[in-house]
Amino acid sequence: MMRLSLATKVFIAFAGVTIVFSAVVMFGVERTQTLYGQLRAINHRIVPLGLHLSDVQNDLRSFHVVLNERDPAVLRRTLQLTRLLNALPEDLDDDLTEAALLADFSDLDEVSPTQAEAFEAIHKDLLTLRERGASFSDAAMDFTRQVLSERTQNAEAADAIEKLQNELSAEARALDNRLTMLRAELRVATDEALARADDTERSSVYALGAMSVAALLVAATLMMVVAWTLRPLTTLTQAARRIGAGDYRPLPQPTGRAGHDEVALLTAEFNTMALSLAERDARLHSQHAALLKSERLATIGRMTSLITHELRNPLSSINLNVEMLTDALQERGIGAADDDITPLLETVIEEVDRLRDITEEYLVYARLPSPKTQPEFLDDIVQGLVDFHQWEWSQHGVDIELTLPHEAVQVDVDANQIRQALLNLIKNAVEASPTGSTVHVRVQPLNARARVEIIDAGQGIELEARERLFEPFFSTKTRGTGLGLPMTQQIIEEHHGQLQVESTPGKGTRFYFELPLRAT
Repeated sequence: MMRLSLATKVFIAFAGVTIVFSAVVMFGVERTQTLYGQLRAINHRIVPLGLHLSDVQNDLRSFHVVLNERDPAVLRRTLQLTRLLNALPEDLDDDLTEAALLADFSDLDEVSPTQAEAFEAIHKDLLTLRERGASFSDAAMDFTRQVLSERTQNAEAADAIEKLQNELSAEARALDNRLTMLRAELRVATDEALARADDTERSSVYALGAMSVAALLVAATLMMVVAWTLRPLTTLTQAARRIGAGDYRPLPQPTGRAGHDEVALLTAEFNTMALSLAERDARLHSQHAALLKSERLATIGRMTSLITHELRNPLSSINLNVEMLTDALQERGIGAADDDITPLLETVIEEVDRLRDITEEYLVYARLPSPKTQPEFLDDIVQGLVDFHQWEWSQHGVDIELTLPHEAVQVDVDANQIRQALLNLIKNAVEASPTGSTVHVRVQPLNARARVEIIDAGQGIELEARERLFEPFFSTKTRGTGLGLPMTQQIIEEHHGQLQVESTPGKGTRFYFELPLRAT
């Protein structure tokens, strides 16, 4: 006996449910279309036909009232008014033709044969009545012209008009009676159409209800079979909920099953999916953090640029005015010999210069351009930077020990930006190191990347401070701006690297970053 796989069983169950419910839906659509056709016939044909016949009969009766007038003068004025109101039955044949078209149900497939037969009789009667309507319209218009003619004053013309008036009155009554009969037949046919539509709706509801119950029973049976077949997958279901909560731990392989059993294979695929989701979640988290950081840095950059712009001019003005004040005091013999005034003025100038340096640093951070990379030797950049600032850093009592590789390290970088990043890191290390200590700067190739390390002998950085170390305006120094490390990190990241920090309180700090080597 052939055993069906889980996939085949599920497919058969799904196909069975689909077929059953498709049959129910198709039946419902067919019954709905039938009911729609019946209602459309009522709304678009029967109701407009009744209204149209009512309008024709009302116009005919109005003209019949005019024909009953025996006073020639009154008759003449009435006809003049009727003609002005465009109420003469001059298009009676056209009106009956339009009514006959409405009664023609030959183009409606949804109408039952009985209903179509009833309206076919009405259609034929209207076509017959149209001929009489045409004759009546011609006679009515001829009668109107004779009455309104100036030659109706003699007795012979008056007798002819009276005779025609009597004939038209009799024909109007006959047409009115025939229209009354047709409207009665139409009401009967309308009632039958409404009853038939009501029966269609009722039977459709009952049939759809019964078929839906049957379909639900079939679907429930098939689903029970599928549920029984998939009972071993309960563990996978629970694991799926666990993954939905963010726990991506893999599942152990089910015991008591062959290695190629469908559940075992599904478990293996599930574990692969869990690992993929974990990796994707980590990537999304990293991308989200990078996006938030980028937006925050952009906002800070705009604010910094604006604030710096607003501060530079006042600071320059203050500095200039203090210098002018110093010159003015010296011209009056005050200042040089005054121990109270001179230190105050020097303090103001020093603070203005310090604030100006801070604004310049803010401006550099806010306007940091995108790197313009070109092939450079990273070891030469580091060597040149250390040589240039060696004397300056030696004034702090700190030595710089530089370790370079034997072979040149070539990278694609913006040399000026990399120098700025290195300067910030080495300067921080020098300022954090005590007098007589050594700051180690190392450059070494590492697989396809080049690593630069700066190690100081300072007091280290606490964990709370390390977590905020790269936030703009955060600084562990008393007079720091808090922009050096964020700027350095931004430069390194735009060069496809990543700045890292390791620190143990009381044992110093190690900053390092890696840049991709230039492909040879």
